[in-house]
Amino acid sequence: MITFFQPPTPPADANLSPFCTKLDMILQLSGLDIEHQMVMDPREGPKQKVPFIKDGNQALGDTQFIEAHLKAKYGIDLLAHLSPTDQAIGRMIMSTAEEQLYFILVYTRWQIDANWPIMENIFFGHMPDGMRQEVANGARAMIAAALHGQGIGRHSVEENYKLGMRIIDDLATLLGRRNYFLSDKPTSIDASVYGCLINFIQNPVPTPLAEHVRSHANLSAFVDRVSSQFFANAARATQTAA
Repeated sequence: MITFFQPPTPPADANLSPFCTKLDMILQLSGLDIEHQMVMDPREGPKQKVPFIKDGNQALGDTQFIEAHLKAKYGIDLLAHLSPTDQAIGRMIMSTAEEQLYFILVYTRWQIDANWPIMENIFFGHMPDGMRQEVANGARAMIAAALHGQGIGRHSVEENYKLGMRIIDDLATLLGRRNYFLSDKPTSIDASVYGCLINFIQNPVPTPLAEHVRSHANLSAFVDRVSSQFFANAARATQTAA
């Protein structure tokens, strides 16, 4: 039995973390028996981040290494039907989603002053007032330093929106007329891209990137398709918003 740890998330819903949503979808695709457990403190994980899993006595973090573990131990290879070239392209798509688009999402939540009170309440609203401000400000400063080091934090809001829109445009081009990226069935590539896109669409803070995703008919249909298959609550929420 594999235990999947992520922050509190309603059943059949997409997590606020794109990586938690990605791993949730991968584990559903695996067909393995999965137990879900809530974790509030990312430091409980082996890499001090969420999501993570425990498989017996083994704890693993980072979705890439978890996917590699599923392949090595259970023979589950979600990209096996793709050509070596398409596998390489797929990994590059995932890298773009996870190393660029993800950080733009984080920027919209943590670094834009007008948006911060919304996220502060979501992440730290359960804390006593005396503790809340100190912990929230410390976490925000830590995220700001990480974004500055990564590079996204050095850009203006408008520059980040332009970068995000360009990546979204590229994803729409790469998806084309297919139902899924590079395939006729969902893979970890789709899980990675969906994790980011659904979080822009259902972002608690307003950005023009949500509408930009929806402006591409194929990406909009892709998000709805994956939501209906794997995250029924997310599907209902996007339909209501539409």
